[in-house]
Amino acid sequence: MTRAAAQLDIGELERADAATLRQLWATAKCCEPPRTFTARLMRLALAWEAQAASEGCETANVRREWKRIVKGRAEGGSIKGTGAKWPVSAGAGTRLLKDWGGATHEVLVVEEGASWNGQQYTSLSAVARAMTGTNRNGPKFFGLRERAKQ
Repeated sequence: MTRAAAQLDIGELERADAATLRQLWATAKCCEPPRTFTARLMRLALAWEAQAASEGCETANVRREWKRIVKGRAEGGSIKGTGAKWPVSAGAGTRLLKDWGGATHEVLVVEEGASWNGQQYTSLSAVARAMTGTNRNGPKFFGLRERAKQ
């Protein structure tokens, strides 16, 4: 990771188009993004890099998993159909962003569960229930589980 990754602005990433994201990627990672990366995937990866750089909380396992995903996509593949799973753990300190009801909600994973809107919850499912008013699988709602096969 470079210092440029730590200086990325999450708000800027949300507003950026694909061409701008490719420029930001090249600046932050000192290489071109894989051709198969969509704007959404570049946005997610750059935001993750910015958080990891600013918090200093990247683990070797997470780094290996991202490298595997990037390599697979660079070779024209997709994680779908490979039997591989996305990283599903969200350790303490992980910040999750969820667009729901026309607003972006920020949830902070803590050791005791999760924190949202200044309140503590025992799980991500409890946060999802409070946010939506219905019972939901929290990890799936926040995108931490692989989508069901269709």
